Amino acid sequence: MLDSLRSFCHMLRLPMPQAEAYCRQKRLQRFEKYGGRVRFLRLHALGHRVLVPLMRLEVYAKGKRLVVLRDSRRPSRGPVIYCPTHIGGADIEMSFLAIRSPCWLVLGDPREIYRNVSGLMLQLNGLIPFDTQYKQDRRIAKAQMAELLKKGGSLLIFPEGCWNISPNGLLNHLYVGAVELAIACGAEIVPIAIEREDNTYYVALGENISYSEAAFSERFALNDALRDRMAALKLEIIERFEPLKRAEIPADYFERIVLEPFFHVVKTYTMQDIRDAIFHPKGLTDPADAFAHLAQIEPRRENAFLFNKRLRG
Repeated sequence: MLDSLRSFCHMLRLPMPQAEAYCRQKRLQRFEKYGGRVRFLRLHALGHRVLVPLMRLEVYAKGKRLVVLRDSRRPSRGPVIYCPTHIGGADIEMSFLAIRSPCWLVLGDPREIYRNVSGLMLQLNGLIPFDTQYKQDRRIAKAQMAELLKKGGSLLIFPEGCWNISPNGLLNHLYVGAVELAIACGAEIVPIAIEREDNTYYVALGENISYSEAAFSERFALNDALRDRMAALKLEIIERFEPLKRAEIPADYFERIVLEPFFHVVKTYTMQDIRDAIFHPKGLTDPADAFAHLAQIEPRRENAFLFNKRLRG
């Protein structure tokens, strides 16, 4: 305990890049000594039950509201991996409030919580942090996740890996890790969709997906099927909103709905950090990359067709 306190105080004195490296090194040292060991599951379950009411008070004090539109979960005797869509703002808090069952949070790139009360509370709940750009750190986190599931614990994972900052995409492509864990550890997956309209968060929880009969070789197809389930749930939420004509959409809509929650919550991350964390399946080209060459072209009459319009002299 005293060593942990000394370590925490030392980390507080370091600049952020060094603090991140220090925390990664501490995780590696623990892994080399204990492997993927996770402990005190009952204590963390109690911590979760303490944390959730405090979280509810906090989000409502900030004027945020949760509406659970559907909860189609079946009771499960085994571990569950909860997989919500990732929109930023307060989606972690809203996921906990909607799930209402103890589950450890899997948090990529956790530097925002190293030095604040939120980080301490999430540690009490049960937390598996890792830096997404470091292979060794990802391997350590996956070993801890597998150990937790094998002991009967549950996980909250955002399989998109980062916030969806697309102005029109329902959700990003999913990393396959959640499905791999479900197959290997006998866990079920509950797909969850979260959408926001101003300060109201709408959540739809789908039916449990069992992987008891699945082969590991099927993981990529099953991952695509999970994404389809999550997208269908998100469409179900969106269809409840009042339709807008294109002319009625404010000019600052993208900045207010997508970017503002991002920069309000996080202080040290940039939009490039999010772009770097987005999963790009092999063989698929992102539209932004496909049309990036247009920014290098000087518009003139000879190349006007590239812009799908005519230039008038």
